[in-house]
Amino acid sequence: MCPAANLSKPCQLLDGYPLSRSRSVTEASALVGRALSPHQLHVRSGAAHFEARHNQIHLGQVALNVLSYGAEVEIDPGERGDYYLLQLPLQGRARVSCNGQEAWVGPNMMSVLQPRAQTRMVWTGDCAMIMLQVPSQALSHNVAEEHPLPAFNLARSRLDPAVAAWWQAVTDLTRNLHSHGAQWLRHPAAFGAMEAFLLSGLDLLRPPSLAPQAPSILSSPGNANRLQRAVDHINAHVHQALSLTTIAAAACMSPRALEAGFRRRYDTSPLAYARQVRLTHVHLALQLAAREGRSTSLTDVALQHGFVHMGRFAAYYKQYFGCSPSVTLRGHLHS
Repeated sequence: MCPAANLSKPCQLLDGYPLSRSRSVTEASALVGRALSPHQLHVRSGAAHFEARHNQIHLGQVALNVLSYGAEVEIDPGERGDYYLLQLPLQGRARVSCNGQEAWVGPNMMSVLQPRAQTRMVWTGDCAMIMLQVPSQALSHNVAEEHPLPAFNLARSRLDPAVAAWWQAVTDLTRNLHSHGAQWLRHPAAFGAMEAFLLSGLDLLRPPSLAPQAPSILSSPGNANRLQRAVDHINAHVHQALSLTTIAAAACMSPRALEAGFRRRYDTSPLAYARQVRLTHVHLALQLAAREGRSTSLTDVALQHGFVHMGRFAAYYKQYFGCSPSVTLRGHLHS
């Protein structure tokens, strides 16, 4: 059993299903490696607070994990095992490198690691993640025999409605199991249904399909991939205000083509999209600081995310979230 009352911190999610606990880096590396992939684990800072907490529950072949370390760590598994690993941060951030690509992930940015991919990660001390472990064999049953296993983008933003829908479903399911896992365990068929639901929902995370009537900017996989590169670049640079030229260069597109592509795919401009991503990171940072009771300077948070004009920042924030950043902070402090 793991009653809801026991959940006071994100890292305690699924605490009723502890797989390992350790304050030893060597032991933690071995225990977590046994469940996921063998890896090297190094503490970069905060060694005094190191405590590996790994919770896990199996839904057939698919496993739901909640993992945290309590200190800033570097994780180097080299070539991982034959499974997809979908990482949904509950709090904190991580820099993920996979097969030559790199992205920052956090509470509004998830990552998808491909099977047998060369991987390296750095987690901040407060990082805690839900990790969905999906063996390639499990996913192959969901695709036609003539099609290869799907490839996913390394990072996907929660601002994408499809990603937000699936992310929320995974989070809700995990919290349900946290609170009522004992009841679900009495019905093995329900676990099978949960697994099938999660696997079918992975279609939402695939790169967007191209509409046949779309103009040239979206008429080929190459152009769609360039748009995704632009989005990935925006998500990887949430702490700076990017220019249209910089984003276009990262996507190997002209600024004009990039503008047209974003208008048709996201119904907004590249710069407005980037601003929305940065505002979301500010919002999450304020929520986290308030929950932890930390004294927080709104100006510092804004500057850390590339907002240098406080008046415009406050106006953008209110337009997007319906209240001022200070109200968000006060509301969470007194909730």
